[in-house]
Amino acid sequence: MYYDKRDTLGHFVTPPARQGKPCMHKCCRGYRPHPDHLPVRLDRAYLRTLTDAEVEHELSRYSNYVDTHEAGFLQVVAEITRRDESAKKAVARKERARRRREDAESEYRDEVYRQWLSAEAATNGVMLNKRGRAAGIDERTLFTGPESRVRAYASPELVEYFEYHPRPTRASWFGSAKSRRAHLAGRRIG
Repeated sequence: MYYDKRDTLGHFVTPPARQGKPCMHKCCRGYRPHPDHLPVRLDRAYLRTLTDAEVEHELSRYSNYVDTHEAGFLQVVAEITRRDESAKKAVARKERARRRREDAESEYRDEVYRQWLSAEAATNGVMLNKRGRAAGIDERTLFTGPESRVRAYASPELVEYFEYHPRPTRASWFGSAKSRRAHLAGRRIG
């Protein structure tokens, strides 16, 4: 029967002779004309393709027909809830990642400081060569800067210290597993 057909979105197809007249399907029960392009149930995949503004528009349309299109209304509400929960989960994920980065950065600073204290004790405070002292280099930058800086400004005592105690570089601390293994294996300078 032509009257019971639906289109690809699940909308009832009304024959031209019945347009504007009461809809006899169980969704309307003959009390009103069937709303144009308002299916009783929505396709879930279709709902997921809508923008937030379009979902809000669908909600406003279905709120007028809650009594007869309750399933469609509940589908739209469920989609809005799903999107809200997804957004909350994304915010929580970002917050956890930010905390992990802050914790790792704090641990790195603590390790650099620990290494610096240890090196200061091992070298009796002599960490810069003559060139480094003349240039006014901060000895702490030898622990975090590039190896070329260590070669240029470190005292022989500090270079010897680094041979047995690898520098906690950012690449070894935050880099790949391979760079961390190389750091822990005691990669030497030079």
